[in-house]
Amino acid sequence: MSDPALGIQDFFRSRYGREAIYLPSGRLALYLAFREWLRPADRILISPINDDVVFFTVLAAGLRPVIGPVDPATGNLAPEAVDESVWPGLRAVMTTNLYGIPDRMDLLESRCRRHGLLLIEDACQALDTRFGGRRIGQISDVAVFSLTKHVRGVGGVLAFTETGRGVSLTGRTRSEVARRRGGRSTRDHALLLLREAADLTGTRSILAGLRRRIHAAPSERDGHRMPYDTKEVTGAGAAGAGLDRFDRWVRVDNPMYRLAPLRREMRRTLTELERFEENRRRRLEGTARLLSLGLTPSSVRLPGDGALFRVPLFVERRERILAYFAERGLRLDYVYDPPLDRYASEELADRLPSPGAARLWSRDVLPVDPLQADRFLSLLKRSPGLLSPAASDGG
Repeated sequence: MSDPALGIQDFFRSRYGREAIYLPSGRLALYLAFREWLRPADRILISPINDDVVFFTVLAAGLRPVIGPVDPATGNLAPEAVDESVWPGLRAVMTTNLYGIPDRMDLLESRCRRHGLLLIEDACQALDTRFGGRRIGQISDVAVFSLTKHVRGVGGVLAFTETGRGVSLTGRTRSEVARRRGGRSTRDHALLLLREAADLTGTRSILAGLRRRIHAAPSERDGHRMPYDTKEVTGAGAAGAGLDRFDRWVRVDNPMYRLAPLRREMRRTLTELERFEENRRRRLEGTARLLSLGLTPSSVRLPGDGALFRVPLFVERRERILAYFAERGLRLDYVYDPPLDRYASEELADRLPSPGAARLWSRDVLPVDPLQADRFLSLLKRSPGLLSPAASDGG
């Protein structure tokens, strides 16, 4: 039987026309990219509407985040709003492609080319996103993908154009990826088989509830963000950074982010990728149904030809709405509130201001999986007055 990891790599080589390394997670792929192409203390421009795990992965690599301004039309970086004096002090820029909405790749490409900066495409939420006729992930020299978002897979992929980097990246991968041993491997195989059986019988939610009752996991987040102590974080950085020192923050939501996936998981992931066109069709259909609610302003620039990871609706009383759906078994996630420019202390990052109109992407956004559109709309019918559009902050 062929190696499914090689099959996954071949899928990305064929789709994006570059080298690809399959890894246990997207966050590990990001970390390896930072360590391979950048050096400690390099400054990297990132968006404030981003996962806190990504923020701590930047810190784990010893980099200095520069949290840039948000484009209210996309929720991504606004390159034109970054003062010209900032660019020469940067070493890299990382995109977000929030919910599958593309960054302004034309502006970012030109700025990075002018100042000799590395452009890293975080394509984890953009497996089916294009900009200017090119796929996100094949525009810059380095791109990172997640296989747990658009498809129900496991792991991540680091894609790159410099073939000479392969040996170095293979060495870094071996030093960072952990292997299962003995009883751990047997237990994880048994849990995987149990999850697959629950999927086939439609009892996955019952199984998850039983596991929570038997072994309740401690809460890792305070609202939508994980709590942290600034002194502990700066101490970890002063000690030399690295994943071992930052593990308590980088591991949140995925404690197995460095653990080599099981072969059975990799085979399922490859199958999901090979069936992606069906996934794409269902996402496009679900997106159309969700947009018909009229809760996404016309000022928001959504791609017309890409299958979104999440459809951004903008509503009043967002937390009450999240609770309503959670109580009925539908968890709406990927909310980034507060934005990183408010979440990150001055000791940990440099911060550039965003316009007031950008607040809707943290305060009011309700991201809905288009694959769950039917379930979302069905639950909404039980409380027809639940959703109302968010008020505009103006410019």
